Amino acid sequence: MNKRNLNAVHDKDLNQLLKNLGLMEKMNEGKLKCKFTGTPIDFENLYSIFPESGDIKVVCDSPEAIKLFTDYVNEHKL
Repeated sequence: MNKRNLNAVHDKDLNQLLKNLGLMEKMNEGKLKCKFTGTPIDFENLYSIFPESGDIKVVCDSPEAIKLFTDYVNEHKL
């Protein structure tokens, strides 16, 4: 069985994390988009945040995006 680390953020710390990553303003302006579907991200549909090539990407909670994200993580061994 392969083991992987999972980093998690409690809901109460999410605002600060988004601010620290420079994503809060984009989210508030509707400019933060899901990497896989292009859906605008807000607090209700945010599924995941991950690094990619020195940038921060986000994933919405649609079944399509979650499937694509899971495939991406497995393919890139994140």
